[in-house]
Amino acid sequence: MTKVMINAVKKYPSLVITPGVVFLIAAVFNRLVPVMAMIIGVVNMTGGDFFDSVLAILQMMTDLQNIPLILIVVAALAILLSVLTGLILPGYLLAASDALEKGTRKKGLILEGIKKYFLRFFLMTIAVVISAVVLLLFLLVAIVPAIVMTRVAFSSSPELLVAAIFIDIMTIGVVFAGLSFFSVYTYMWYIASLTKVKKPFKLGKEIADCRFWNIVLGLFIFDVIFAVGFFIIYMAGIQIIRYAAGWIFATAFFTALALYLVKFFKDNLSEGTFLKKVN
Repeated sequence: MTKVMINAVKKYPSLVITPGVVFLIAAVFNRLVPVMAMIIGVVNMTGGDFFDSVLAILQMMTDLQNIPLILIVVAALAILLSVLTGLILPGYLLAASDALEKGTRKKGLILEGIKKYFLRFFLMTIAVVISAVVLLLFLLVAIVPAIVMTRVAFSSSPELLVAAIFIDIMTIGVVFAGLSFFSVYTYMWYIASLTKVKKPFKLGKEIADCRFWNIVLGLFIFDVIFAVGFFIIYMAGIQIIRYAAGWIFATAFFTALALYLVKFFKDNLSEGTFLKKVN
């Protein structure tokens, strides 16, 4: 994968430049408007442990007084994210796809992506954001029984520990499965949308299903690398080093992830099998 990434970036330097610029803008924005600090502050307002924080967040999200504001914020973020996705992602994926092919690089892929696929990616992202919010609520509700049972087992009823562990394992499995299916199908849907098929989601699902656990394992490895990488960066004592190292790491990480996903899609695409199923 390292060799593939190096060759792809040599052919299309924009594969690194684009996420680098995006993350730099995000870092500057977070510096001016500390979103993460505000989120951490809201969590710390609960004054309790992790379990208390999860329950407090769930309560705030389901409070009838907060729902209108939450819906407005979600709608605004969905529209903003959809516009940015429609402007950037189609051309970026086209470049990533062509970078994995032999031959000279093509010009004007960014404009081609905007002209051909902006509206499609805009509408897709709206649907993805709504689905992600629904999934988040479902997962938050799903982990409540495990939280309650675990707290009771450790605080007052140790005889329930075995049952609590069983429920915790089942809950982790549900959360992992939900996130895996959502992420894999979403990734493949976006890539399949650059093809000429009438049903890109179905094509993406067919591609994902053919080697589902292979790509889940690959994404899990990426998740571990991401978590370990940022943990190590966070341990740095000097803030400017954390910012610089985090920016470089995030840029390289998401470039490699995009190339891995596009390569997986292209390697498993069979013109005589999948395309006939979805047309």
